[in-house]
Amino acid sequence: MTRAEQTAPLCRKCESLLERAAYRRRARGMGSGIRRKAGFLAAAGLLEYAMQLAVPVILVRHLTKQEFGDYRLMWLLAQTGLILFPLFLPQSLFYFLPRAAPGTRRKLLGNTFASLSALGGLSILLLLGLMPVLPSSIGGLRPYSPLVQIFVGIWILASILDVLPTADGKAQWGACVTIGFAIIRTAALGGAAVASGDVGWILVVMCGLAMLKVGLAVFYALFAAQERGLGFDGQLARAQFKYSLPFAMADGLFALRGQASQWVVAASFSSSAFALISIASTAMLLGTLTRQPLGNALLPNFSSLVGEGNVDGARKLVSKAYLLLACTLPPLFGLLIATADDLVELIYTREYLGAAPLMRIYSLGQIATVFGAGQLLWALGLGRQAATLSAISLFLSVALSILGLQLFGLAGAVAGSITGLVLWEWWALIKVATALRTSIAKLIPMDQTWKVAFVVSVGVLVAHIVSSELDTSVFLRLVAKSSAFMTTVLLGFVLTKVHHSVLPLVFGAGEERV
Repeated sequence: MTRAEQTAPLCRKCESLLERAAYRRRARGMGSGIRRKAGFLAAAGLLEYAMQLAVPVILVRHLTKQEFGDYRLMWLLAQTGLILFPLFLPQSLFYFLPRAAPGTRRKLLGNTFASLSALGGLSILLLLGLMPVLPSSIGGLRPYSPLVQIFVGIWILASILDVLPTADGKAQWGACVTIGFAIIRTAALGGAAVASGDVGWILVVMCGLAMLKVGLAVFYALFAAQERGLGFDGQLARAQFKYSLPFAMADGLFALRGQASQWVVAASFSSSAFALISIASTAMLLGTLTRQPLGNALLPNFSSLVGEGNVDGARKLVSKAYLLLACTLPPLFGLLIATADDLVELIYTREYLGAAPLMRIYSLGQIATVFGAGQLLWALGLGRQAATLSAISLFLSVALSILGLQLFGLAGAVAGSITGLVLWEWWALIKVATALRTSIAKLIPMDQTWKVAFVVSVGVLVAHIVSSELDTSVFLRLVAKSSAFMTTVLLGFVLTKVHHSVLPLVFGAGEERV
C-alpha cells in the first residue's frame, strides 16, 4: 500500500471534520441571525400592538358606540381587501428575493409595486359598485363614500411595506419603520378623535396614513434596498403570479375563515354588536404579532435551506422555532384569559364588557394553533393543496359560525370560526412534517408543551382564586391577577425545568451542538 493510499482515509476524515465545523459555524451564524431578526421584529410588533390598543382607549371615549362600530367596520373592509386583492404578491418576496440572481431584485420590487397599484385601483371600483348590496351594517358606511373605498385601495398598495424590508434581509430597518409608523398612526388617530369627535375626520386621517405608508415603501425601494430602484420584467411577473396565486387562494381562504365570525355578525346585527366581536378579535391580532415576527425571520433561511436540499437543517430550524413558540404563546394567552374582563373594562370601559368571553374563546383558539405551519407552506410549494383544504375549512367555518350564532349567540359564532382555524393549521403541520421527512411528534417538543399547558392552566386557576377575594378598582384587580399568574407560571417553569430548554434559545447557548 502506498503512502497516498494510507493517508487517504485520514484526509477524508479531516475533510469531513472540516465540513462539519463549517456547517456548525454556519448554523451558529444562521441561528444568531434569526434570533436577532426575530427579536427586532417581535419588539416592533408588540409595540405596534400596544399602540393599537392605545387608539381605542381614546376613540371609545370620544365616539358613540355606533360610531366606534362604524370605525371598526371600516377596518374590517380594509382587512378583507388585504385578503382578497394583493394575491400574495408581497409575501412571495420571501420566496423570490433570497433566491434572486444579481440584477433581478429591483425588477421583482417593481413588478410587485405595479401589480399592487392595479389591484388597489380595482378594489376601489368594485367597492364603489358593491357598497349598496353589502350587509346593512356595511351599508351604513355609505355616507363616508368614496373615502372608505380610497382608503382600502391605498392600504392594499401600502401592504408591501409590511414584508419588503424583512424579505430583503433588513429586518432591523423593517422593525424601525414599524415602530415609527405605529407612533405616528396612534398620535394622528388619537388627535383626530380628540379634536373632532367625528369618525369622518378620522377616516380622512386614515387615508393620509395609508399614503404615508406607501411613501415609506417607495423610499425603501429607491434608497435602502439591497438593489436600489424599481424595474419591470413581464416574464418575471408571470413567474411571480404563477407562484403566488395558489397561495393567494390558500392564504386568502385561511384569513377569510378567521374573519368568518365577524362577517356573520356584521350581516346579522348592527354596528354596535359588531364592535364587541371586533374588540374580542384583537386576541387574534396579538397572536399574529407574536408569531409572525419569528415566522418572517425564519422564512428566508428556511427557504434557502429547502432550496439547497438541506432538509435536516430546515427541520432543526423549525423545531427550535416551535420550542420557542410553545414556551411563549400559551403563557401569553393564558394571561389574556385570566384578565380579559379587567382588560376590556380598563381599555374600552364597562360598556364593552360583553367582549370579554368572546376574547377568551379566541385565546383558546390561538393556544390550540400554537404550532401553526401555514407560513412554512410558502417555501415548500404546497399552494394547490393548501388552497383546496382552505376552501373546505372556510365553508365549514361559515356554516359553524351561522349555526353557533343561532344556538349560542355571538359566542357560538366565534367558536365556529375557531374550529375551522384549528383544523387547517393542524393539516398544514402534517404536510410540513411530511415534506421534511419527519413526524409531528419529532418536529414539535411535545414533552415541553404538556408541561407548559399544565403550568398555564394552574396559573389561570390561581389568578381566578386571587381575584375572587378582591373588592377593589379594576386596575388593582388587573395587577393582582397578572402578578399571581406570572408568579405561578415562572415558578412552574423552574419546577418543571422548562427554562433549561428555553434559555439556550433566547441567549444562544448550545448552538455549537446544532
